[in-house]
Amino acid sequence: MSIRLLQAVFLSGVHTAVDGATLSLDGAIEADLVSQGKAVWVLPPRATGDSVHDAAHATIGAPYSLRFPGFVRSLLASLVASATASRTSNVVTVVATAHGITPGAYFVGFNFFYPGSPSLAAGWYGPIISIDSANITFTAVGANFGSESVNGGAIYTSLTDVASVVIPATQVVADANISVIGYRGGDTSSATKSMRMYLNGLNVNTNGLTTTPFVRFQATAVLLDSGKAAGHGGFDNLSSVTEYMQSVPIGADTTLLVKASVSAASGFVYVLSIRALIT
Repeated sequence: MSIRLLQAVFLSGVHTAVDGATLSLDGAIEADLVSQGKAVWVLPPRATGDSVHDAAHATIGAPYSLRFPGFVRSLLASLVASATASRTSNVVTVVATAHGITPGAYFVGFNFFYPGSPSLAAGWYGPIISIDSANITFTAVGANFGSESVNGGAIYTSLTDVASVVIPATQVVADANISVIGYRGGDTSSATKSMRMYLNGLNVNTNGLTTTPFVRFQATAVLLDSGKAAGHGGFDNLSSVTEYMQSVPIGADTTLLVKASVSAASGFVYVLSIRALIT
């Protein structure tokens, strides 16, 4: 099998740049680069038509699976109004009484989305060091700063990027099913905890939870020969009631992006595991 690099690497001491070329290396090296998220498999093009499509799958031998490069277990919280934060010795302490995140050690080691303040830009930071009923601490390297308002004193409800990956053009063919499969959780309040799947920046499905604390989810889009993608989101065998229809060109590299949001104060959503699967 062959691979295509997603980032520059050293191979046998030689710097190898990302130039779109297909590389054929020792199988163990290829597998290692793919498992690290530094490369993707390049498989034979999948032709359309039922019999040819089935034959191509038989050649591949398995569904095409993609890791999301750099993904780490992640927690997104709406926090509460008037939350504040400070940083000392590369540790940020968020003070948000009744923030709603489960206290204790469970989320230690996760990445945490920080909504932003004057001295620290919004973004994913981590790992989380500790959580109690009123405080969250996490690592973020930088200069010390005193107490300042988080997100301008408002709760955080914006759609937020969680993970993304580029699907190679050889897999973007008519009748392909592109799925995001993972395990997610959150609080049990009535706040809506949504996860959305995008192809080339277009929303192809949404699934949301309220009082259900955790679930295995699958969001799927089907590529049509008209250059459209039809999609819906579900949890195991429970489907959403909304079908999305978006334009997704066949035969071109396609960016798959997963976003999340929380609708109300003291809500949170976390993602333990996430993977893309093309069948």
